Amino acid sequence: MHTLHKLVINTVTRTKRKILKPNIYKILTRCRSTVETPPRQSLSDLAVPKGILGQATCHTHPHLIQPGHLTCGITQLEYKERRETLVNKLISEVENIHKSHIIIIPAARKQYMSDKIPYVFRQNSDFFYLTGCLEPSAVLVIVKPSQTESFKSILFVHDKDAHAELWEGPRTGCAVAAQLFSVDEACPVDSFPTFIAKTTAASRPSIVWYHNVEPPNPDIHAAIRGALRDDQSTLHDPQRALHFMRVYKSPSEIELMKETCYIGSQSVNMAMACTKPGISEHTVGAVLDYTCKQAGAEHMAFPPVIAGGARATHIHYIANNQLLAHDEMLLVDSGSQRWLYNSDISRTWPVSGKFSKHHRILYELVLAVQKRLINILGEHRPPLDQLFDSMCRLLGTQLQQEGILPKNIDGNELIGKAYRLCPHHVSHYLGLDVHDAPLVKRNVPVAPGMVVTVEPGIYIRPDDDSVPREFRGVGIRIEDDVLVTEREPLVLTHTCLKEPDDVEALVGKHTL
Repeated sequence: MHTLHKLVINTVTRTKRKILKPNIYKILTRCRSTVETPPRQSLSDLAVPKGILGQATCHTHPHLIQPGHLTCGITQLEYKERRETLVNKLISEVENIHKSHIIIIPAARKQYMSDKIPYVFRQNSDFFYLTGCLEPSAVLVIVKPSQTESFKSILFVHDKDAHAELWEGPRTGCAVAAQLFSVDEACPVDSFPTFIAKTTAASRPSIVWYHNVEPPNPDIHAAIRGALRDDQSTLHDPQRALHFMRVYKSPSEIELMKETCYIGSQSVNMAMACTKPGISEHTVGAVLDYTCKQAGAEHMAFPPVIAGGARATHIHYIANNQLLAHDEMLLVDSGSQRWLYNSDISRTWPVSGKFSKHHRILYELVLAVQKRLINILGEHRPPLDQLFDSMCRLLGTQLQQEGILPKNIDGNELIGKAYRLCPHHVSHYLGLDVHDAPLVKRNVPVAPGMVVTVEPGIYIRPDDDSVPREFRGVGIRIEDDVLVTEREPLVLTHTCLKEPDDVEALVGKHTL
């Protein structure tokens, strides 16, 4: 990574010399939550216990987590406040004060690629957002009795088991989990079915808040459904409230987003630097993966698109198994995941290191549209659907000016032709999931604290005879991650090169 800093700084134009100001290692040690502990909170109540537990802590992994934090950058207090906010939001959705509320948020369970070989575990985002717990098959239950202000948080986890831990690694266990995750009580996960049956029976009438569609842990689904058999308990979904919380990033989350966006940006820069004719798309993917992990990401945010030439006209091409030719453009859609927070970046560059005349026309066209869309995001804070409409109009106009689309069309016909060349949306929310908070519709005006992508593109298939021959067989997308603020939008991926001269100066300059 240090080599990449020198390489980029030495090759970009003089006006861009400061593009990589932060040192990656300084960023990765800056895991501080900006949510301070208020005077009413006793620090001893929120102390992180010592010992080898079921996940990294500030005691066992001081290079990852700073003292006083439960996970990198986020305190126990912030997780507690999120649970309190969720309870208040859900209660406000129901007018009947005579009903108890039982909120059930399961963790993800392990997934297996074959027999006893597991995939890398990835925690359920909603569960992690409320607990900071990274252990599989856990369950968070929040019980708020009717006509009371207080509620109780119970966390069900796998208890200590010497035989299981011999094979799978340490567990936190019930005796320590309550303190570590700052909940009122911790119980063995095996006791959950009995607990939920008794709690719903004793809390009638009640509202059970549980995401019933595609549950993250089907193992406990039957027990929850069984507890709802009588007509005194009604089922509601807490996800919409959770997603409206998650779409607005706290100061500590913004710092984590900055870090993962920086890591993702540098991995793409390195992929540019390593690109040469004759190497494989798979090799570029290996560079992306290695650079992300070497800089502090757990893994990539999603299977990357690494598409040379006409393969880039397939939006979700992930075979990544072809060799790169001298005259091709390479489209990369990639991202890193750091402490479950994701970046999502697309860049397109010439394999040879030099844009052809017509490739440069298309590239500069997409770049101009992207820059204008980022400005619109700051000037008007429109809904993402409206930003998409702006993209289609801008693309259509630019394509007409370059003679790629006929000049005798306008209005909806022009927008329709532009949409055919860019059939995906121009933006989505970003955070704990790559397509974050999907229950927050894209017709909601963006607001400060949201992180969104801006990703216009053009995809012209080789057989598209509606476009001049010299422009066919190429896909171009330029995507940045943008924080909406009270002032100008902040491009979190600004260190990922995209000016054509800078790109040409970097491509192929590093030897694998």
